[in-house]
Amino acid sequence: MLENRKSYEGHLDAQLAKWKAEIDLARAKAGRAEPRAKVQFDLAIDSLQRAHDEANRHLSGLKEASDEVWEDLKLGTEKAWTDIRSHFNRSIEMH
Repeated sequence: MLENRKSYEGHLDAQLAKWKAEIDLARAKAGRAEPRAKVQFDLAIDSLQRAHDEANRHLSGLKEASDEVWEDLKLGTEKAWTDIRSHFNRSIEMH
């Protein structure tokens, strides 16, 4: 169980790092955008940052959970993660 738990949490850590890189890339694009487009980029970046922060909170809770409640929290985290992943995918496709 512990090995699976650490592996799963490591996978989520890697996904968070990927999303952070996508946010950083969007910030770089926003810096080069025309003023009108920059406003849209900034709104999207703010939304992505909030989603990233939420994902990070879920992962932190999962990492701090006792073994007794970890599986239950994992299920909730998976649903939230799916929603956040969809949000990232939609936002990245738009830009």
